[in-house]
Amino acid sequence: GWLIDQSKPIIFSMARLDRVKNITGLVEWYGKSTKLRELVNLVVVAGFQAAQKFNDKEEMEEIAKMHWLIEKYKLNGQMCWISSQLNRARNGELYRYIADTRGAFVQ
Repeated sequence: GWLIDQSKPIIFSMARLDRVKNITGLVEWYGKSTKLRELVNLVVVAGFQAAQKFNDKEEMEEIAKMHWLIEKYKLNGQMCWISSQLNRARNGELYRYIADTRGAFVQ
């Protein structure tokens, strides 16, 4: 994904893509809030974007729900979904970038 207005602060979350972590709930909350979407971008690092990579039914459902929410609320350009990262240095850089650009981490 990409962000149209990169001058906006970022709400950032990194978690497994499952019901307990509720990343899809965060995306839905963001999508429903016109005011929030005017003020900030959303960046999530969670799961993978292709459901075919998994045998786990719950994760496949959450992946499908993420795609559906992005379409429903037309979030392209306001939200960036990044597949899970295993590189610890890259994860650290993501956190630093969010902090340096006045963003907020949510969990």
